[in-house]
Amino acid sequence: MPCPKVSIGAPSSEIDFSLDGKHHGYIRVPYSSHRSAYGWLPVPVMSIKNGDGPRALLVGGNHGDEYEGISILIDLYHKLSPHDIAGQILFLPAANAPAVFAGRRTSPLDHGGEGNLNRLFPGHKNGTPTEAIAWFITGLLDRVDAVFDLHSAGSSSNHWPSCKIRLTGDRAKDSMQLEFLKLFGAPLALVGDRVHETTLSGEALPKDIIYVSTELGGAGTITPWIRELGDQGLKRCLKRLGVLAGGYPTDPPQFEPRMMAMQNEENYIFAYQDGVFEPAVEIGDEVEDGQFAGYIWDVRQPWRAPAQLHFKRGGVVFTKRHPALCQIGDTLFFTLNDYQGGKAEPS
Repeated sequence: MPCPKVSIGAPSSEIDFSLDGKHHGYIRVPYSSHRSAYGWLPVPVMSIKNGDGPRALLVGGNHGDEYEGISILIDLYHKLSPHDIAGQILFLPAANAPAVFAGRRTSPLDHGGEGNLNRLFPGHKNGTPTEAIAWFITGLLDRVDAVFDLHSAGSSSNHWPSCKIRLTGDRAKDSMQLEFLKLFGAPLALVGDRVHETTLSGEALPKDIIYVSTELGGAGTITPWIRELGDQGLKRCLKRLGVLAGGYPTDPPQFEPRMMAMQNEENYIFAYQDGVFEPAVEIGDEVEDGQFAGYIWDVRQPWRAPAQLHFKRGGVVFTKRHPALCQIGDTLFFTLNDYQGGKAEPS
């Protein structure tokens, strides 16, 4: 018989997810490099399990420079004990670990130094490091009832805090997701009418599980009030799911969320020249159609008049570029508009 062809090795977990108690270790992602021919990359993973019950996957660091979710999840793991849990919580605080360790949105190890985990689902077990991580996380979706994917804007921009769901058409699940929007208590609550391919939300949708995401500030830093809002909002949602004990202490929601629709092309302002971006408004501001938004100053030819920016479609300023230096194609702003698509209330 011919010699069989076998896999070199897929990512594997050092911890047994079926065990009760509190456990931590690494997902080992095989990685043969010049530095270590037979090595592996560490992706931290933790589990707290106490019997049967709802199961939640908490994800931070899907993009490596989004620090609010990383902080919230590590802190929560330290504070919780198995007695606080009825079911199981899985923690991935640094999902794209190579990107997190490098302080970058994307992994420097693959895809030309731009390995974007949230553009590579469902991944491949024998793929590049980022593809292999995506493959492992996709497998975790079969173990849980809900995913909370804590994003922020990262180092290139800043977001006004929000919580987001994608309507599934399942009345019971959508009702609970709409409750999560209110319980999370961010200033904005986004109701999505579509999901994007190759993202974690795109993988979760056909799995018949709840998927909730956030945008918690950004600018490559942690803003204390936004971080606290995210921490308390997540705990309230986990209590509603039933995986966190009802008596676990939480503060009431800080905001009555404003229901918003997903953005469209007309909500964006892009740079059409290189230069220095000078904004005229801040995130959270309300702007009108056609309103002046700022300048781009030409530093190569400073005698030229600056480019004047205007909002195509007004609304709430959700995103603003953080670094002043910009290039053609960079997103400078985008706005959000009030949700108009049917009933956005729990049944």
